[in-house]
Amino acid sequence: MSQTVAAHRLGFMSAGVRREVQSERVRPAAASPLRAVDAAYGPAPGRDARTDLVLRADALGIPWEQILLEEIRAEEGLRRYLEDVEGEWPLGAALGILPSTFLRSWRVRNRLQNLSAQARAAQARSARSDLRRAFEQLGGKNEADRTTLAEHLWFAYQRILLLQRVSRAAAASRGGTPAERLAFICTRARCCYDDAAWAASAEDSPRPGHRLDAAIRKVREEGFQIPRAATEAGAFAALRRIVRASPALSRRRRSQKIPPNREGVPHRLPLSDDVG
Repeated sequence: MSQTVAAHRLGFMSAGVRREVQSERVRPAAASPLRAVDAAYGPAPGRDARTDLVLRADALGIPWEQILLEEIRAEEGLRRYLEDVEGEWPLGAALGILPSTFLRSWRVRNRLQNLSAQARAAQARSARSDLRRAFEQLGGKNEADRTTLAEHLWFAYQRILLLQRVSRAAAASRGGTPAERLAFICTRARCCYDDAAWAASAEDSPRPGHRLDAAIRKVREEGFQIPRAATEAGAFAALRRIVRASPALSRRRRSQKIPPNREGVPHRLPLSDDVG
């Protein structure tokens, strides 16, 4: 567009609109986290493509460590049971190996994306059937699956409560030898030796952090599937809501008639010295 035509068009605009259009032309772009990364680090000689990816993920707030760890666990599960993980294995096999975490595998996500293209573009019935099976499994295709997941989340919730109790006992332990301190934690929190050692080590670290965050991280590392949220406190609140609202768990509580104040409290198994 020539300058004459542009000036002619601006002539029909009000003064306020003209000012807005002109200011829009010179308005600087919004600050980007990636620009901050480039400005801070720049093209350093020892900086490779992988380092650049990590820096960019950190700048954008992407939890790349968590995502990578989940991908590794999913890949290990597939390689443990699939004879040829690089082959054309059926989607149902991956759904059986990773019943509740198959979306954490890049191989499964690629397979779902290909099936989606087949179902939408070619209207393939087999692709639609596989997609329907996957999404039914995500939502709980039958009562047994829903109950199994509910109990899994219930155990995760109780495990977090136990580790928090162990952490409080570790904070209260003072003086004595390491063995005496661990014995105090086990007795007070009614936990096993490994949990007591974990809590004591976390309490003695230079930056112990929040006890709830540490407990949830440990429970995740143990393989429990805990909801994701912006903070671990939010994840714990979401987990508690699911556990309390689950019909399957409500039926089990009614059948067992567990008192509300004693509901599912984990207890330490008796040691050999406790007998007699």
